[in-house]
Parts: sequence; structure tokens; C-alpha cells
Amino acid sequence: MGSGLAIEFEDVFAGAPDELEQRARRLQATAAAIEKAADALRDIVDGQVSQATDALGDSAEEAARGLRRAHKRYGGTAGALTTFAVELGPIQDKARAAIEDADYYQDRAYQLEGGMDDLDNAIVQAEAKGESTSALKEERWAAYDDLASANSHVDAARTALYEARDRIRDAADRAIREIETAIEHGADSWGDNWDQFWSGVGDVLSAVGDWLATVLTPVLDWLGQALSALVSSLVVLLMVVIAAALIGIVFTAFGPIGLLVLGLVLAGLIVALAVAEQAGSPQLRNSRTETTKDGAEARDYQGLMEQLALQDEHGKDALTEIRVVAIHDADGNIVSWRVQTPSTQNWGPFNTGGAMNDLRTDLMLSLFPEMRTQYEEAVWQAMTEAGVFESDAPIMFTGWSLGGMMAGELATDPRVADRVESVFVAGSAIDKHYSDMPDGVRVTQIKNGIDPVHTLEFVGLDPVDRLAAFDADWQEYRPLVWPMHDATMYGEQAEQALPEPRPGDEIFFAGEGDGGYEEVYVAQYSRGS
Repeated sequence: MGSGLAIEFEDVFAGAPDELEQRARRLQATAAAIEKAADALRDIVDGQVSQATDALGDSAEEAARGLRRAHKRYGGTAGALTTFAVELGPIQDKARAAIEDADYYQDRAYQLEGGMDDLDNAIVQAEAKGESTSALKEERWAAYDDLASANSHVDAARTALYEARDRIRDAADRAIREIETAIEHGADSWGDNWDQFWSGVGDVLSAVGDWLATVLTPVLDWLGQALSALVSSLVVLLMVVIAAALIGIVFTAFGPIGLLVLGLVLAGLIVALAVAEQAGSPQLRNSRTETTKDGAEARDYQGLMEQLALQDEHGKDALTEIRVVAIHDADGNIVSWRVQTPSTQNWGPFNTGGAMNDLRTDLMLSLFPEMRTQYEEAVWQAMTEAGVFESDAPIMFTGWSLGGMMAGELATDPRVADRVESVFVAGSAIDKHYSDMPDGVRVTQIKNGIDPVHTLEFVGLDPVDRLAAFDADWQEYRPLVWPMHDATMYGEQAEQALPEPRPGDEIFFAGEGDGGYEEVYVAQYSRGS
């Protein structure tokens, strides 16, 4: 966007809405943490039972009041910034469209003006020779009309840019007023009660903060993880109870023969699906290569989850969108590869021409993890086309739900055993791959306690795989939140648990401000028979 009009209105494109919104989310998270601290201090006050704790109670109560004021400031600022970011994005998009429109018609105007000069010369020459000039003059009038139209488009674009500038200033003014209101809430100025608050209760806050950090926080984290694991066990138990109840219903209604028939039907169906899986090959429908830079790259695990959710949305139930991302440094060298696989989007058990990330692949990966699937074959094809095997750069496999199961399957393949360094998954059953995973691979899992998907290990989970819980390379985070199985939820939980990539994983993300970028090979496949 280097045209003169773009330079004149460069202030319209200042600021990055996506980055601003991320910063606002961090402020909101800080506000939530402050609110929790205020609640903890209120509990201290409410739980006093003796005069020995009166002094601490008075200070704690004052600290709680100060924290509540801080919560309003952080929360109000975060809300204002979020609103401004949401408004800024569409305004800038419309302004970019206006610039493109203006540039096109400005070039058109220059061409028309040059053509009119040529026509004027031709008319003069024709008149000097006594030749007819009617056709030349009609052509000139038509060029004049086109020129007027082109100039009107340029003027309209300029008007749109002025309007965009005014809208941004209005939005900024509103955000500033909201921030000022949040900062001034409950005090005559920012430094008024704020300095008094810190000087009066700083010692108490420091003591309480040290205690929370060294004793309470680890205990609460451990209890949260344990509770999530317990809930997961209850989910598995519930699934077993439901299965047993269904078997009991069939046995009661039809007797042992009914159970035998049901078993044979299910076994026959699974075998038929397995045979069909082996008979077909993936069909490449579309492919392209994109360059992602200037803040649009994935910076962390939450950014990864956002990209995976987009892959699901792009492919839906018709296509399996696989992304193979080459991470380049500022000099253009490939420093790492990131292979991104989508979750289940097609739920038809007899799907023959739609997306390969379907119920059939779910069954095959759960029951027969060693079996080749069309989905897996397509990933290897995409990696080959992207150039993964023409490089010796390290590899990260990542996905969520079925995509995470596929990531675990791919990471244990001997073809990449010496290059795979990291696996990041969410809501996925990959513990059964522990005994097959190459040594030293960093595996990071986010598992919601009420999500049943990551419990679907089935065949392949050996006793030795349970040792993953004691392996430092296998890091597992277990929130307990709603919704139970959702890409956005898992992205938010990843941001809370790991706001920065694990040590060693930084290489799989284009660093902010270092000139690095992503080159993304996007391949869309469907099932082949």
C-alpha cells in the first residue's frame, strides 16, 4: 500500500486490531486475578476468630477495597480497548478497499489523460490534412466521460477515507473516556488513594502474596488437576455404564442370541469400514501456498488453536484442509516445520466422497491405531509437496480432537523419528503413543475434565503408557470448564496455562519483530474410493 493516497491517510492504518485485542484479553485476565485476590482477602476478614488477627483483618479489608478499585480499572480499561479493537478492524478493512479502488481509478485516469493527448494531436493532424475528425472527436468525448467517471471514483475513495479517519477518532475518544472513567473510579485522581493503598497495606499484601504463591497456589493447582482427572474418570465410568445398560437392554429384549447378532453386526460393520479405508486413496482437490507475516502468524498455542479452528471452518464436512507451515527466519531460511491437522467434521459413517476427518477415521485411529488411513496418507502427501523432506529442520505436529490423535500417530512414524521435536494437542487421545514416541519429544496436552474425547484410548493403551504422567517431556494441563469440547475454549485454556511457548518450542513460531514469517502450504483433500 505505497500509493500517495495511502501515505496521506497512513494514520488510518495505525494500530493492529488483533494485537490490541490480545492485549485487552491479558488486561481482562489480570482483572480476573485481582478479583480472586480480593475475594481471598475478604475471606481472611470474614474468617477472623480472635483479637490477634484484628490488625491483619483491618489491613486485609483495606487491601481488598484497593484491589476492587484496581479490578474496576483493569476491567474497565480492558473493556474499552476490546471495544475499540472490534471497531477498528472493519474500519481499516473498508479503508484498504477504498485505497485499492482509488489506486485503480487513478491509474485509469492517467491512462485516459495520455490517450486524450494522443487524440488531440490526431485531430489537429486530421484538420491540417482536411480529413474528417468526427470519429476522433466522438472517441475523445467518450474518453472525457471515462476520465470524469474515474476522477469521481477517486474523489469517492478520498471521502471514504476521511470518514474512516473521523470514525476512528470518534471510537478512540470513546475508549479514552471509558478508560479515564475506569481509572478515576473511586478516587479524585490516579495517584490519590492508590499510593495510600500501597503504602498502607503493602506489607500485608506482600505477606499474603508470598503465602499464596508458595503454598496456596500450587495446592490449588494440584487440586484442580486432580479434580479434573477424577471427573475424567467419572466420565469414563459413565460411558461404561451406558454401554453396559445398552447391552443389558439388548440381552433382556432378545437374549444371548440378540447379543451375538449385535456383536456380529458391529464387527462386520467395522471390518467393512476398515476394508473400504484401505481400498481408497485421498483425492487432492485444491492446493496453494500462502505467506503469513506482520502479526498474522501464530505466536503461541492459542494462535495455533485459532488456526486449527479456521481449518475446520474452511473444510467443514466436504474437504480435509491440511496445513504444512514452514517457519522462516529474517534471511528466508527454514528453521522449523509445523504440521496442522483438523478435527472431526464429517460424522457420516458411510462417507465416501467428503472430508477424510470423519467418523470412520475416528474409529480406525481408536480401534486400530497401526492401520493406514486416507487422512494419514494425505498428510504425508502434503508434507512431501510442501518440501518437508527436502529439509532437515525440526518438526512439530499439532491438532485438536481427531487432529490431535492424528498428530500423535504421525509423530511416532519412523520416517520423522529423528526430526520430530514437539507435539501440541487439545482434547485428544494420544497417551497410547507414549511408549512409541521418540525420546526427548516435548508433548503438550490440554484436557478438559468433562471432555470425553481424550478418554477414548481403547486399543493400544498399555500399562507402560501410564508412565507419561511422570515424564517431564509430557506436560498435561487439565482445566475443568464449559463448553466441554470446543476449539476456542481450548485456545483460551492454552493461553492461561502457557501464555508463552514451552522452552524449545519457540522455534515453531515466527517471533514477533524478528523479521521471521510463515510460508503455508494449504492442501484440501476428499475421500477417494
